[in-house]
Amino acid sequence: MNNKPPFRRRNYFIKKGFQIDFSVRFIILIVIEALLAVVLFIYMSKGTVTTGYMGSDLKVAKTFDFFLPGLFLSNMIVLGITAIAGVVILIFMSHKIAGPLYRFEKSLSDMSSGDLTYRFKLREGDQLTSLADNINGLNANMDRKMGEVKSRTNEISNLLAKIESLVSSDAKPGAEIACLLNEVSKKMLELEEAVNYFKTSEKRETQKT
Repeated sequence: MNNKPPFRRRNYFIKKGFQIDFSVRFIILIVIEALLAVVLFIYMSKGTVTTGYMGSDLKVAKTFDFFLPGLFLSNMIVLGITAIAGVVILIFMSHKIAGPLYRFEKSLSDMSSGDLTYRFKLREGDQLTSLADNINGLNANMDRKMGEVKSRTNEISNLLAKIESLVSSDAKPGAEIACLLNEVSKKMLELEEAVNYFKTSEKRETQKT
């Protein structure tokens, strides 16, 4: 029996807009550099002449006119090869950034919808690992604190239900009710402590006033 996992083609275009924009900017930079090289050559060769053989004939011409055809052709070849190689390399490199960015967006989207359980692991070689650790740490802290809030809320609800049951009964044991109220007070303090872990804009406005 073949237990080999099925082949899965890797998708290098995770965030196409980001990666294409990254590649286009690189190509524009290469073109600008090539144009600057030509302009610099024209400036440096201004007012100079060059002698050279064209086959068996000796030719005397302006340096610019003598070298321009060859310079233009060589620049175009180098530009084409560099652009193709650069785009391929950039796609591979940007994949290491685009992948984490996609996961960050998903994690933040889940958090905004109330899901604090999402954790993600970056692949070996991916960038932004420090940011990933911080987001996972944020999720873990919020998950733990909200878990405490839920737990204390449930405990308080159960205690209040017991008090309500005792109050509505014929026999009203004051000592037991007092004990339950004391327990509710403790749980309220624990709940307040868990909630105060979060700093909110409302709390800051209250402190200012």
